[in-house]
Amino acid sequence: MPYKQIFKSLTTFEPAENGVPRTTIIALMGLLAALPVSAQQYASNEYRVCPAAQTERGVSVVEATCGQIRRPDFAAMKVESLLDLRRAETQRDTFRTQVTEYGTCINAFINSYRRPGADATSTAPDEAACAHAWAEDQVTQSVMEFGRACIDFSNRSMTDRTIEPWSGSCYPTATDRG
Repeated sequence: MPYKQIFKSLTTFEPAENGVPRTTIIALMGLLAALPVSAQQYASNEYRVCPAAQTERGVSVVEATCGQIRRPDFAAMKVESLLDLRRAETQRDTFRTQVTEYGTCINAFINSYRRPGADATSTAPDEAACAHAWAEDQVTQSVMEFGRACIDFSNRSMTDRTIEPWSGSCYPTATDRG
């Protein structure tokens, strides 16, 4: 069936010539259109650079050299005042800086294996790269959780007169350092 006839059968009230109900065709077209969107969302939320076991080894490998990082738990935080929000924002920015420093340390760790005489068969550089990717995931999660808590506070501050209003930014901008 040529495309013009299919389009005509979908846009008119004439019975379908091929025996397939128009509603089925429209539903299938809608599902096909939504498929790439759902795949992109799944990929962006569940994508991981390294398997969990390799990431855990990487975090352990670099711990002696680079230390540990602990993500603030903004998801469980209930911001009750503008002072609470400012404290949480400071925690977020401090954590962003810690992850940047952690990443710099990991790069130095990896580069230490790129010297003459270094063990070329070691998996430590690859595992360390996984630790770096994990740290970046942690900071991303932290920024998202703070943003949600901030937006929640901002919304409440607009409707509750007992809360000092907030109208600032809940997410860092491209010019913010961290």
